[in-house]
Amino acid sequence: MGLSAAAPLWGPPGLLLTIALHPALSVRPAKAPATPHRDYCVLGAGPAGLQMAYFLQRAGRDYAVFERAPGPGSFFTRYPRHRKLISINKRFTGKANAEFNLRHDWNSLLSHDPQLLFRHYSRAYFPDAHDMVRYLGDFAGRLGLHVLYNTTITYVTLDKDGQAWNGHYFILTDQTGQAYQCSVLLVATGLSVPNQVNFPGSEYVEGYESVSVDPEDFVGQNVLILGRGNSAFETAENILGVTNFIHMLSRSRVRLSWATHYVGDLRSLRLSSGNPFDTKYPLIRASYESKGSRGLFILGTASHSVDYRRSAGGFIHGFRYTARAVHRLLEYRHHGIAWPSTELPITQLTSSIIRRVNEASGLYQMFSVLADVILLKENATAFEYLEEFPMLMLPQLETLTGRKARHGLFVVNMEYGKNFSGPDKDVFFHDRSVGHTEDAWQSNFLHPVIYYYRQLPTEQEVTFRPAHWPLPRPAAIHHIVEDFLTDWTAPVGHILPLRRFLENCLDTDLRSFYAESCFLFALTRQKLPPFCQQGYLRMQGLASTESLRQHGVESRLLRDYAAVGRPLEDSRQRPGDHGPVGAPPDPGPPVQSLDSNKEEL
Repeated sequence: MGLSAAAPLWGPPGLLLTIALHPALSVRPAKAPATPHRDYCVLGAGPAGLQMAYFLQRAGRDYAVFERAPGPGSFFTRYPRHRKLISINKRFTGKANAEFNLRHDWNSLLSHDPQLLFRHYSRAYFPDAHDMVRYLGDFAGRLGLHVLYNTTITYVTLDKDGQAWNGHYFILTDQTGQAYQCSVLLVATGLSVPNQVNFPGSEYVEGYESVSVDPEDFVGQNVLILGRGNSAFETAENILGVTNFIHMLSRSRVRLSWATHYVGDLRSLRLSSGNPFDTKYPLIRASYESKGSRGLFILGTASHSVDYRRSAGGFIHGFRYTARAVHRLLEYRHHGIAWPSTELPITQLTSSIIRRVNEASGLYQMFSVLADVILLKENATAFEYLEEFPMLMLPQLETLTGRKARHGLFVVNMEYGKNFSGPDKDVFFHDRSVGHTEDAWQSNFLHPVIYYYRQLPTEQEVTFRPAHWPLPRPAAIHHIVEDFLTDWTAPVGHILPLRRFLENCLDTDLRSFYAESCFLFALTRQKLPPFCQQGYLRMQGLASTESLRQHGVESRLLRDYAAVGRPLEDSRQRPGDHGPVGAPPDPGPPVQSLDSNKEEL
């Protein structure tokens, strides 16, 4: 019995491949449009199509979603065959932070409505597929998304037009002959071509998409299953109790998800994703745009070619973020709206990075694919923070986002170590780094890595980057030492080394100080720390209270001016030692280092 997790094709056989794999679509002469026009057309009302529709609707764009079924999420009405999802639904994490909780919610789509979280639709850790159908129906209905149901797009053509956004329009024709004109085409049909086996006798093989799910049909039989993935084990578990024996064959070893850290590999002997993984993916850019047809974007499971076996882009908890990245790219390209960013004073750089690596879901789920980019302002007095930008598009950041990288930048990425996956690899290998900051570069479990560039890398540098490097070699790099609970908040182990790395790159002091220390710095130093420049010199120093002053004196962080007859010169403390409570002594001028993890603490 051959198995392949396959779904009904969104439209006639070959539609997705015609659009995505053969960009040389038939071209018709330009003519005046006599068909309904939409700026954006989305094919498919599955999770990816609805996610993109949400972003388009929130932005007030002209769009329509085309779905051949009478309701959204038709894939999940049939798959997985035994109705159990492997996408986790962890309802309790011990934290109230909504962004962090999405790290453990692999089913919810992104929206502004807290009631549209999947935790309200199922209490099960591995939910039933029917709950997903119900959830997607509510998502489309409650948000009023523009979906044309019972509409099958039979073919797509191009009409050249120099006035069009992309130099042509996409002409979609449905089963009734009705045509629709679209400026941008977003394909979210999923992967739905069954795995075809070809060997003598293969005509007798039954596929996963059609095999019986009734165990009684296999009573007393000897069963051969071709494949050892989720679908194969899902089927084997279903008939295990009634067969004589089950034999499983595959071309490769069993790949366990806990060892490879790839959700498409075997997750459990009882569960299946219902997603096909051996189907050919379309060739697309790191921006998810077709390499042959400008304005044609691939969303959802089919976009997994960008990060196949490397990240989570083929699954809801991954492509909900890649869809948002595509929307942000389109917003700037066609509407002049720059990529969202937050501008902050440089003194908040360390805390901004620490917050994101500890909370952000998109950065965590789409590791080594989407990264945060920090653009430095002149003289490193402030920075712009851009979230979840496609890493391999970094050379084109300015033209894709409308933001400028004139004074250097940091890239914040999440990475596994070099031994995280493979038949002879172990994410917990004995000589990995688990607590020593000077060896943090040997961290093997998922951990933050910060790259510093003095200017944007070129496309050539990205293309010819070192093997197994997600980005070209930077001017400096910093690994935050791994933590099994992915909690990077240790003051000495995580925060202090990061701050010193940033200070070395920027040649400045990022600590916070009391107003008294800033006053003394003004008398003794030519260059004040940014905290004093942005606070004390603008009459925004920390206000003192008697209890705070007394605490500072007792902890030897402040002089006791109340002591009778004690002159200022009697104190042996240097001006730089007057930091806030709990601050370490001034380490002196920052020292440049390629890898700050080697620096003395």
